[in-house]
This record gives sequence, structure tokens and C-alpha cells, in this order.
Amino acid sequence: MHLTIKLLRSIGSPFGSHNVQYNRTSESRKLFECSRRNRMKLLFLEKTKDPQFKKEFRREMKKYHDMLISISKISQIFAKQKIEYAVYKTIRPYRSATVDVDIIIFGGDENYRHSYEILPRDYYKLIVQGPTSTTVIDKKTKIGIDLYQEIAVSNIIYIDKNKLTNYVETIKIPTGITIKKLKPEADLLCVIAHSIIKEQMYTLSEYYTFIHYAKKLDLDAFLKLAKQNNLLNAVRTHTTITALLHNIAFGIVPQKLEELLCCLGEDRFEASRFVRKGLETPYKYHIISVARSLTEIIKGEKTRQSVAVQLYRMLNPKFSKDFVSKMVNHIIRETY
Repeated sequence: MHLTIKLLRSIGSPFGSHNVQYNRTSESRKLFECSRRNRMKLLFLEKTKDPQFKKEFRREMKKYHDMLISISKISQIFAKQKIEYAVYKTIRPYRSATVDVDIIIFGGDENYRHSYEILPRDYYKLIVQGPTSTTVIDKKTKIGIDLYQEIAVSNIIYIDKNKLTNYVETIKIPTGITIKKLKPEADLLCVIAHSIIKEQMYTLSEYYTFIHYAKKLDLDAFLKLAKQNNLLNAVRTHTTITALLHNIAFGIVPQKLEELLCCLGEDRFEASRFVRKGLETPYKYHIISVARSLTEIIKGEKTRQSVAVQLYRMLNPKFSKDFVSKMVNHIIRETY
């Protein structure tokens, strides 16, 4: 049995808890390493409750707690300063520990600059500024916080943030603090677009995000948002792989995924390639799939304008060298 499928069965599915199958064997360490590569260690450790991973579980829970503390603190600052924002790709529909927090800043350039200039220097340190984002670090928790002026790769915008403003919800997180985050439809779309366009890689953290969001997803709203952002190809590819994995592991395709594939069709090219490669995850998308999604998003005016900016900035040798170096790293790495 493929290691990916063993890992899925060890954790189970929200569409059937009776599917959980985990034996504490010599393969436990392999499953744990697979969960690490797929960016969902805490979920594996919580579900399996294997005593040999007690130290790892405590470390992951501390990271999870620190992440929530960092989100709480910066959300309170933004609320007080009336900064319009939304946390995205960070608070998953299952407990997930991460070393960074992603926040989109709505409004214009002034609001974006204000978002990092108001942060107290006693508690936050500016790390780096990119073309469309700024990274600061919470000095106490050591959690990185990425503030996004645009959802982009370098200068290339792949989701128009202005089309997400109606998809912001207010929730209370375990710290008791109320924060703003993207609704499931928008958050999932950002996860999918990030996977295919920016990272060009499918991980099981995205599989579980999709599966857990599926139960409460408003399909009409999700498809409308995907169409508005020219991401139907990306959604088709990601849905196909997610449905395939769930079907192989548990013998069913969740209804919402079936409905999506009925509307969009299946990506048989990427599915057959994924099977040929032994269902191994993380899985690198074929360049054809990435190019197809890139070609689609260029239909958007804001994206076209950002591509022109990117091409102009590539004339700068230093910028071009840095961009190419990062692209090469994307090609050769095993995970992100």
C-alpha cells in the first residue's frame, strides 16, 4: 500500500470516522516523516496518539499556541487602528501549527504601509520587504507575520484582493480573541491558487483543508469566486487530485467534490500522472498544469498589469537574479 494512502487511513476522514486505521508498527516513523513533508504533523499526531511521538506533539502544540497568540496580538492592534485585514491560509479547518501567519491588507498603498509602520518596535522586528509583501517577526513567539499588499508571486498578482472583501468573517479563536479571516470559499481558493501557481506543489495539508471545508462550502459562491479570479483550471486540477486520493483511501468521493467535478470536469492528465508516480506526496504539478493556470489568470486586467510590472523589473540584474534563484529552488525542492 502507498505510504500516502496509509497516512490518510491512519488519520481518517470527516466523511467516516470508522475509516481510521493505525497500527503502531515500524512504519510509524515513516508515516510521521510523510506528515512532516506534507505540512500536517499536528493533525497526524493528534489523530494517532502514538506515545513514541510525545515530544514532537508537545512541540507542535506549542507552535500552534504561539501562532494563535501572534494572530491575537496583531489582530487587536489592527482593530484598534482600524486596519482592514483578513488572516488567510493560516487558520485551517483542523488544528495546524505553522511558523508564519499570512494576512492580506485591504485598501490602498497608504493602508498597507500603515499596517507595518504602526507595529510597536519593542514587540515586532521588520525582517524583509518584497514587491508586494512585508515580513515582520513577533519577538516573543518568534512567529513570522507576512503582511500582503497583494496576493502575488513577486509582482504577479494571481488573486485580486478587491474581489475578496465580501468574503471576510469574524470568528473567535481559542485565545478568546475575535479576529477577521477569509470565509471558507475564499480561503480555500487562496490555498488552491497558492498550491498551483506559487508553490507548484500539492501537499496533504491542502488535501485536508479541502476535505474539511467541503462540508460547509457554498459551491455556487466558490465557483463564482473562482471564475471571477480566472482560477477554474486550478480548482479543477486540485479537486481532481483531492477526490482521487479520498476515493482510493476510503472508497467514496465526498458529494461536494463530485458536484465540483461535474461542473468543471476532471483533469485526467494530472490524475493519471499522479497515479503513475505512485501517489507520492508532496506532488509536483506538471509544468503544463502550471502554465495552463498562469495562462488563465492573465485574462484578468489586474494580473496583466502586474505581469507588465514584473517584466519591467526583470530588467534590473539584481532583481532578475534573485527571482531566477527562487524559481530554481522551486523546481528542485521536495516540499515547502
